[in-house]
Amino acid sequence: MDFDVPPETLAFANEVDGILRTPQTARLLRNVQAREDGMDGDVRELYRYLGDAGILAPSWPVEYGGRGLDFTATVALLEQLVAHRIPQNLYCISVQNVGSLILAAGSEQQRGTLLPAMASADLTACILFTEPGHGSDLAGMTTTAVRDGTGWVINGRKTYNLKSAYADLALCAVRTDPQSSQYEGITLFLVPLSAPGVVIRPIPSLADEQFHDIWFTDVRVDDDALFGSAGSGWSLITQMFAAERTGLDYYARGRHWLNVAGDRLTEDGRRPADLVRVDLARHRTRLEASKLLSCQVMQNLQQGTPDIAESSFAKWHCSETAQRIAWWALNALGPDMLERGPDTGDRVLEAAFREAPGMTISGGASEVMLDIVSSARVFDNGLTGD
Repeated sequence: MDFDVPPETLAFANEVDGILRTPQTARLLRNVQAREDGMDGDVRELYRYLGDAGILAPSWPVEYGGRGLDFTATVALLEQLVAHRIPQNLYCISVQNVGSLILAAGSEQQRGTLLPAMASADLTACILFTEPGHGSDLAGMTTTAVRDGTGWVINGRKTYNLKSAYADLALCAVRTDPQSSQYEGITLFLVPLSAPGVVIRPIPSLADEQFHDIWFTDVRVDDDALFGSAGSGWSLITQMFAAERTGLDYYARGRHWLNVAGDRLTEDGRRPADLVRVDLARHRTRLEASKLLSCQVMQNLQQGTPDIAESSFAKWHCSETAQRIAWWALNALGPDMLERGPDTGDRVLEAAFREAPGMTISGGASEVMLDIVSSARVFDNGLTGD
């Protein structure tokens, strides 16, 4: 892996920092934090402001709304968003996950139409894979799409999906051929969530951000909603996992949480106990390893050589590290950390403590990630695993 950070990335990081410090960003962020919509707080107006500045898709080609920079610009952007407390889940799902798959595998019409709108945040997207009773077993999905004239009719239910209430478009996995194998009968569609027959209900969550339950009842879509070809969904899902599981967002949050905890431990000139300082150093070292793993995955994606086992290992390491930091902060700072005080840092760590349990489940449970890694290594060594 190339450890050099291009000067263009450093300039971009400074530009992003300046934009995130503007009064307009502060005003829009306060609107999000007020949560006047009764849910997570609608971040789309803030994203559109950042999209107008051209910073949300720095690694995409210019013709699709990007800057034509390399993957290190995306790393710098995520670090800055988290450090400035900008909610990033909708951005990661829409641009980094769905957008990256469209960039890699979409038709030219889909790339030319959808990507510039996603880069400007005029269009947001979510992922609808998980179903009741089929959490990590995506191949067991039962939502169907049936051919009807010149289009398709979708029926079924998706659950525990983030940001669906704020998305215009859903990358939805359905079963189009019940007679074929579990993996061969899956197809992806880009479904407008404003379509008649789509019902979205919030699911309360321990973390700040709610999940959603989505019902499809006789939802009609045209052929242009088809992503890839009928039956090719599983290979596309696997391709997207390599981009979804970079671990970058987990690394960025863990880094921010550790910085906040470290500042609180040393405020007013205090010197932490030796064991606490050892823990701080240990967590910082793990974070550096997380960043390197994420960057290796992203560099491979940029070069067109994704590795699902490598991505799974990065997701495992980064999410486990961030989770450990959130729980360690409580031990280091005491139960006062859980009180919602006026200081933003207090709320950041309290929210981190509530978010931590789900980090090693969402986006791929740790056990599943390790199973993928171990299986890949077994086959790489020419073994059968018997």
